[in-house]
Amino acid sequence: MDSSIYDDLPDDHEIAFVYLEKQFRARLDDSLRDNDQSGFDAYCKRKYMNAVIAAAKSLEIPGIAGYTTPYNDREIWDIFEGFENDVANLTIQIEINHARRRKTYSVSFDSAAKQKVRHYIEQIRLAVEQSDLDQNKRDAIFKKLGDLTLEIDRQRTRFEVVADAIRGVARLSGDVEREGAEPWWKWVKLIFGVIDDTKESEPKSLPRPEERKRLEPPRKQLPAPEGKPFSRDLDDDIPF
Repeated sequence: MDSSIYDDLPDDHEIAFVYLEKQFRARLDDSLRDNDQSGFDAYCKRKYMNAVIAAAKSLEIPGIAGYTTPYNDREIWDIFEGFENDVANLTIQIEINHARRRKTYSVSFDSAAKQKVRHYIEQIRLAVEQSDLDQNKRDAIFKKLGDLTLEIDRQRTRFEVVADAIRGVARLSGDVEREGAEPWWKWVKLIFGVIDDTKESEPKSLPRPEERKRLEPPRKQLPAPEGKPFSRDLDDDIPF
């Protein structure tokens, strides 16, 4: 298996699990395509189950981490459909919960708001050009401002990306700030003003940020080792 799929996993354990399961599932589908040997099918499904269970254990995903992989082909055929249904149930819940959470911490600008923010970014750029910063710092700030412009043009602008860009500009232009000039700060405040106004105008139908949507347990549980029922409940709170 190509280990490169583990190199840049998302920091969030649940999103990392969803990503890996999709990779494992794609490999399973490729292996099963145009194959008519039942023994090979069972081998591929066992390999998929092993990979998903290992990922769930490593990433501490309740429920899935407690499943075991059968050793014989007949048991694979008996439980695989239930296993893939349970995995699909969990991954869909994770994706829905995180999509709602992303929406809470982002904002959708209309064209007028985007135009305002682009104008303010350009004013920061002009202030940097007129400053006494060395060229290396200027280039680094311009890169941050370019990233910020790209983020503003997304369907939804993420708060953390805006904050990271502004923090980077502040750090790189620290010498100017210490001298009391702060030539760009008024434009930053205007950018945050547009963000606040736009967020306030969005429908308030989403849950508050601190609320966590709880995952529902799968309808079926696969056998745990030695026939003992799996004791952990998938309905436990899932950390995001």
